[in-house]
Order: sequence, then C-alpha cells, then structure tokens
Amino acid sequence: MGAGASKISNTKGLVQQVKAGPHKLKHRLDDTAVVRTNVGVPVVALLTQETIQHIFNTDLVDKEKYYLGYAGVRDQLMRGHCPSMFTNGQEHRRKKAFLIDVLQRCQETLPSVLLDKILVHFEEWSRLKVLPDFEDRVFFLFSDAMTEAVLGKKVDGRLALTWLKGLMKIRTWIPMPTRARRGSLASKVLPDLLKTIEESPKYEELRRLCRVHGIEEEEDGIINVMFTIIFNAVAAIASAVVTFTARLYTVTESEKKNLRKTTLLALKKHGGITEESLGEMKLLESFLLEVLRLHPPVFDFFGVAKQDFVISTRKEKVEVRRGEQLLGSCFWAQRDVSAFVCPGLFRSNRFLDEEGGVDKKRHLIFPHGSLTEPADLDSHQCPGQDIAFFYMKATLAVLLSYCSWELKAIPVWSDKAARVGKPDDLVSLTWFEFDSDKARSVVGS
Repeated sequence: MGAGASKISNTKGLVQQVKAGPHKLKHRLDDTAVVRTNVGVPVVALLTQETIQHIFNTDLVDKEKYYLGYAGVRDQLMRGHCPSMFTNGQEHRRKKAFLIDVLQRCQETLPSVLLDKILVHFEEWSRLKVLPDFEDRVFFLFSDAMTEAVLGKKVDGRLALTWLKGLMKIRTWIPMPTRARRGSLASKVLPDLLKTIEESPKYEELRRLCRVHGIEEEEDGIINVMFTIIFNAVAAIASAVVTFTARLYTVTESEKKNLRKTTLLALKKHGGITEESLGEMKLLESFLLEVLRLHPPVFDFFGVAKQDFVISTRKEKVEVRRGEQLLGSCFWAQRDVSAFVCPGLFRSNRFLDEEGGVDKKRHLIFPHGSLTEPADLDSHQCPGQDIAFFYMKATLAVLLSYCSWELKAIPVWSDKAARVGKPDDLVSLTWFEFDSDKARSVVGS
C-alpha cells in the first residue's frame, strides 16, 4: 500500500474510532476473537479473554516508545524521558523497581493523608452546594492526596490537570487546534510542577532512590514519578469514582439502600476506614468491580509484535508478523460471554462470593493484566494497584455513608473513547450535602 493510500486508511480509521469507539471493532452480539482493522493505525485487534492475553506477553510484544497505537504522549512534556509504561527490557525493569520502591515508602502515610483530604474536599463541596465541575473536583481530591502522600507536599491540582489535558497527541495530519492549545498550556505549567516537586520534603529521598536503582539522570526518575502519579494513578482513580457515582443512578432504590447500609455497618463495626472494614464491604467492592468491568478507564492496550507468531482461536489461526501493532480490547474482553453471564448488563452483585465472584475477578483486566496477578518486573501490571483500590474504596465508603447529592442529568453511556468509561456528558451535581460531624466521629483524622 502506498503512502497516500495508507494516509487515507489511517484517517478514515481514526475518524471511525473517534465516532464509534470500541464498537468499531465488533458488533455487540458477534463472537469475533481477532480482527484486522484500522483505528488510526493498522492493528490486529484481540477481543476475547483468550486472545487478549497475547498483549501482556512480553516475550511476544514490546511497548512502543511514547505511543499507545494512534495516540501518544508529548515527549517534550516528559522532558525527553520515557515513562516506564512505554519502555521494555532492562530499562523497564529498572524504572519499575524504582517506582515500586517509591510507592512502598509512602504506604504508612497513605490512609491518614487520604482521609484528611476527603474531609477537607467534601466539606468544601457541601459549602458550594452546586458542583458543575464535579469531575474536576474529584480529580483535585485524588491529586492532593496522592501527591502529598508520595512527595510530602501536595501539588496544585489545577497545574496537574492542565499538564494532563495537554499530554496526549494523536497520530494524524488533521489539524487539531484544541489539542495544540492544550499542549501549549501544559508546556507552560511544567516548570511550576517540577519546581513544586523539587521543593517537596521527599525530593532528596527520590533523588537517592534514583541512584539506588541506577537511574543516571535524576530528572528521568522524577518525571516518571510525576507521570505515574498524575497519569496512571489520579486520572484512572478519579474516572472510576465519577463513573461509580453516576452508575448509582441506574440501579434500584433497594440496591442503593443496601449498599449504603452494609458500608456504614462495616465502618461503625471497625471504628472507621481500616483494612478490616474495607474487607467487609463486599457489596461496595462488587459494585466497584462491576463498574471497572463494564466501564474500564482504559479501553485498549497496545503493543508491537517482537517476532512472528500465530494466534489460534476456535475458528481460525491468525498469523501476526513482526512489527505489527496489536490492540488488546479490555472493553470487549470484559464482555466475553465465556467469562460473564449477560455481560452487557450492569449487575452490582456480580462479584459477590456467593455469585462466584472470586473466580470472576481473574477475568477483570485492571490495569494491565488480570486483576489477580501481582505486579512484577517482567510485566507491565501497575505497581500501585493496591493503593488505587484503597483510594477508591475508602472514598466511596465515606461518600455513600455520609453524603447525599443529585445528578444534573440521568447518565447515558455510548462508550465514547474520549470519556474513558464515564457517561457521555459531564457528570455535574445540582446539590451536595456532607454530614461532616458524623463522618469525623468515625473516620476523622
């Protein structure tokens, strides 16, 4: 195929991908396992529980530097340093070991910092009453909590969000002035972000850990920490919590009451947010896992074939050539009928133990592989997965037990890729109330 034809195919594929999202890859009811298509780049799309496993096999697939298929991160906003999630081999192992060390060292302070930020932010929300910018405010909550826990000092959430919004770029010749403006704004705030980190109490410890893990350029390590906190952690956690909040409005009143009741009972029984109380919130966890199943904050995983290999399915054998792009569709793999009954329906109790929930958890792909697989240096599974679940469950427990609110509109999902699992329209609140006295008596710091 000539350059002109390739350009046309990529443009057509990108437009269709933006319009249809994951529904471009297959129809809801067909049983396609692998398909060759174009989503802005030519890909071999893996759509089932069985076939998507190839995207996680580091013997077969490499990450592409700075890119996720048709989208990528602006290397100038990374100061030319490549995040660990886009690296391979020894570079990936070294950077991931560094991040694991960084996250382990802040585990003791995580609970108290998070609870303090929850109370502060929820009280502010209740004073404001109307929250048209609810999604941004959820992001600010987790940005404050995560940056203070890791750095010892919070980063201005607006700087973090401005940088995040300008981070992504699209492989296309089509003019995209909005993205260009966002990229320009992100470049302007980057020095302030880095300055805040350099002035943080834990900066010298981060520099020391860089040396321990053989990261020669300390800025490389610092940029990786910033990327991991803002892009990998805060953005994904905030998206899931917003989607959870919206999903509450699609279940019955009895389901909502039961969810609130069981959550509050666990809090009171154990005197607040503890490992024991969160462990007893089985219905909350099931609801959250179902949100992540049906509305994952990441629809697609990308990689490049390191060698020729064959994908065998029930119907066919698909030959993959070295250098081909692979797309693993988390969206469709988590709707695989071989793993989930009535996969298109939201069932809040799907992951309860009596429903076979323990077995179903291994079919959840969060954030880069099976939920039940631990992160190690040879995989791209997130080293902060346990932190993410603690943040989500603790925040939702307080929200369910001591808050009340009203959505501006009933949420609707058509699975727009740009909305990363959230409803089609921005989630806004017409009012928000928080019983801070009762909350502080149980979870106050």
